[in-house]
Order: sequence, then structure tokens, then C-alpha cells
Amino acid sequence: MSAKIINGKEIAENILIDLRQKVLDLNRTPGLAVVLIGDDEASKLYVRNKKNACIKVGINFYDYLCGDTCFKNITQNQILEMIDYLNKDKDVDGIIVQLPIPQKFDTNLIINRIDPKKDVDGFTKINKEKFLKNKPGIVSPLMQAITEAIKSTGENLEKKEAVIISNNEAYSLTRKKDLENLGLNTKIIKPVAGMEKEIIKADVLVVIAGKAGLIKKEMIKPGAIVIDVGTNLTKDNTWIGDVEKEAEQTAGFITPVPGGIGPLTVCMLLKNVYEAAEDKLE
Repeated sequence: MSAKIINGKEIAENILIDLRQKVLDLNRTPGLAVVLIGDDEASKLYVRNKKNACIKVGINFYDYLCGDTCFKNITQNQILEMIDYLNKDKDVDGIIVQLPIPQKFDTNLIINRIDPKKDVDGFTKINKEKFLKNKPGIVSPLMQAITEAIKSTGENLEKKEAVIISNNEAYSLTRKKDLENLGLNTKIIKPVAGMEKEIIKADVLVVIAGKAGLIKKEMIKPGAIVIDVGTNLTKDNTWIGDVEKEAEQTAGFITPVPGGIGPLTVCMLLKNVYEAAEDKLE
């Protein structure tokens, strides 16, 4: 058996065509501001992808690069002042601080400084709590991307088993809730010894561990839907996921890296920016 590839890039392209027309129909141009702190290579890639996607659909893109080439010695107070400025900027409808943030900074403090109405990543405490309580708010683009990828399989999900592999349970609670909304019985586990016993039960497996090739083909339930969120840079400058390539021999459906969840997440981010701009006009 060979898994069906969930082509996130193709799904995203179709959504972006519709989104571009919606952006053109607005009587103002939406704006996205991205703050990148540090020089993480994966983060730089994500920011470039977001910039290219913004150009494609007609959204203004503003990047604030706080690394070796610019603002190298930026302080936490300066970052907070930058966010305060962007919160007040009428040309900016969405603000994201690209994760991960270097450990010397307080990630929660920085993220929660963003105006919830401009928090297009859906990471602020207010937006996460709204989601968990089924109240209207901005939903994480990553969650929307994962949902879109799973739904694209056309599989019946009701009462099936889902497992999320993540190092950060707090950040995964909203993802757990999202999968439960699809009818899946969902469990979060950490990437530790013995995890194979839980993974093999999963009809839907979502991997967000940040460790290349962590999941082997023999760990996967035959026919399972496998969503690989990992993005890892190898020594030969290629990008691979948290799931080994050979897993395609066991899974029923699988997202590739690159070209899977990444393009879909960027697409959903821009959708959030458009909707934030639209809300201003109402």
C-alpha cells in the first residue's frame, strides 16, 4: 500500500485564488506585520513564504527583522514597544511574532501584548480561551490547515482515535479541541520512550515534535491519516518532516514536507488577515 499524498500546496492555491478576489473587492488594502526575533533558519523560511503569499493575493507585508542584520541587540522592552506601535497602526490588520522566540525573552508576555483583534495567529490567551469556550474569535491558521488537510481525505472521522505528538501540551490544547470538533477522540502525548503503544492506535496522527524522522513506518496504524507539521533543516540544506519518508508505505493519507501543512497554514493566515480587515469595515 502507498499513501495518498495530501497536496497542501494545491489545496492552498485554490483557496488563494478566491481570497485574492475578496481582497480586491475590499475598498482598502489589508496589511500584515511580521516580527522575527533571532536568526532561526526555519523561521526565516516561514517569513519568506508569508511575504510571497501576501504579494500573490494583494496584502501589504511589513517585516520587522530583529536578528544579526538588524536590531541585533534588541531588548524585550523594545519588542513590546514595537508591538504597541503596530497595535495602533491603522494600516496593519494582522500582527504575528514568529515562533520560536529566543529563550532569553518571555514568549507569553510578548505574544499577549498583541491586540487580540490583530492576533491573526490566534496565539493570545484571549483568542485561545474563546476557541476553547466555542466563542467567536480568531482561530489559529495551523489548526485551520490541519483541519482542511484532514477533511480533504473525505474519510469518516466520527468516534475514531486521534493522537497529537507535541512537546508543548498547553499549545496543543486548542488543537485537541479542534480535532474533537471533527468527532475524533483525541489524546496529546509527548515524544518519549514507549509512545509507540499510543501512536499505533491512531486513525489520525498529528506530529508537531520538531525532530526529523521521529515517527517510523512501523509505528503507524495501516491506513491512518498522518499530518506531519515538522519542518527540519538537514545538513545538506533540505527540509524534512518529523515523519520518515518510508511512512508512506503504511499510512493511508499523508502530508509531505515540504508542500503539505506549510502552504495551507500560510493560506489560512492570510484568510485571517483578510477577515480582520473586513471586520474593520463593518
